Amino acid sequence: MVSTGRAVMRFVVASLVVELVLGLGGGIASRQAARDESIHDARRVTKVLARAVVMPNLGDGLLEGDPRAIRRLDRVIVGRVTARSLVRVKLWAAGGDGLFRVVYSDEHRLIGSVYSLANDEEQALRENRVDADLSDASRPENQFERGRGQLLEVYLPIRTPSGTKLLFETYSRYSAVTARAGRIWRQFIPITLGALLALQLVQLPLGWSLARRLDGSLRERERLVQRVGEASDVERRRIASDLHDGVVQDLAATSFALVGAAEHASRAGDAPQAVVLRDAGDTIRGSIRSLRTMLVEIYPPSLQRAGLPAALHDLLAPLKNRDIVATLAIPNEIPVDRHTAEVVFRVAQEALRNAVAHSKATSVQLAISLDHGLLVLIVTDNGIGFEGDAMATAVAGGHVGLPLLRDLAHAAGGTLDVTSTPGAGTRVRLEVPHR
Repeated sequence: MVSTGRAVMRFVVASLVVELVLGLGGGIASRQAARDESIHDARRVTKVLARAVVMPNLGDGLLEGDPRAIRRLDRVIVGRVTARSLVRVKLWAAGGDGLFRVVYSDEHRLIGSVYSLANDEEQALRENRVDADLSDASRPENQFERGRGQLLEVYLPIRTPSGTKLLFETYSRYSAVTARAGRIWRQFIPITLGALLALQLVQLPLGWSLARRLDGSLRERERLVQRVGEASDVERRRIASDLHDGVVQDLAATSFALVGAAEHASRAGDAPQAVVLRDAGDTIRGSIRSLRTMLVEIYPPSLQRAGLPAALHDLLAPLKNRDIVATLAIPNEIPVDRHTAEVVFRVAQEALRNAVAHSKATSVQLAISLDHGLLVLIVTDNGIGFEGDAMATAVAGGHVGLPLLRDLAHAAGGTLDVTSTPGAGTRVRLEVPHR
């Protein structure tokens, strides 16, 4: 039986593993959520820049490359918008043949250049929506951003005063996005870990209490099973004593009386009467032998007096009268305590009783061995066998011998298994700690 301390320790370890998995999962999820929130903020900032800074200073002359329109945007963008994490601004206008022209950028070398836009940028322009993605430094329009690390592009459509649609695009350092996500994550993770720790502190006393109660219930069950076994032994001893001192002695006295009466009838010349009396005496003596055999089964004195091997030999001896070949394999020296010997004897007795009464067996083998600190009893027969679970079949049929023996085996710290195949006999295996 697992001790309360070990059970609670397993519970604590399992809880910590689960909480660690939850913590890691929550951390990853919260970090992703923080990243998404930071990207969302970048979209919102770009949208505010477009409406509050760029559009009020946007002129139609920009489409023609008017230097005054370019300088007007430079005054509000260069050194102001393009500071800290935001490193580049571009404005695109549709050109011919599906190409787009840079009509403004804080990097003046890009102004007037014509490139093809990425699919998501064209889609954002067509659908009038704000979108964001990591910048592809290998594209030619991004040649002046190379060497600045990973950048986040945010783009959205805007209109000139005359209504011409342009694509406004900003480039921000992605490290700023991840840094903000890290700050959010570091703020969130203590809450997660704190909640998991609080849950652990709440669960631990409950787990300890439940384990103690379960431990007490198991100990009480073992005590009850042991008391049942002890009560059964006491009752067997009492019945055996009453039969031996009462019925058996009375029958023995009757047998002696019949022998005397038969001799008297024979001397008196009443031969028929003498034969009847002798037959009656033989019948009574046969009954006495049967009763004594039953007394040995009910309470084997050899188990206490001569030990387990002698008691098992006595248990197998009556099988010869039933034309059953019985063999016993047991080490010469096998010291066991009284309680273990009684469990082994009761299991062997019940297995043999079932083999004789139900299996129609002609051969029974009983073997005892020691295996890594366990005493192993195996009883096999060549009977008719049966289908299904032996314990369930026994209980359903009103037979509680094997289930009770299983409980006794569990109380002794062992196990009892019964396997059977129709037409191939039955095998009973008991394992108990060797003491």
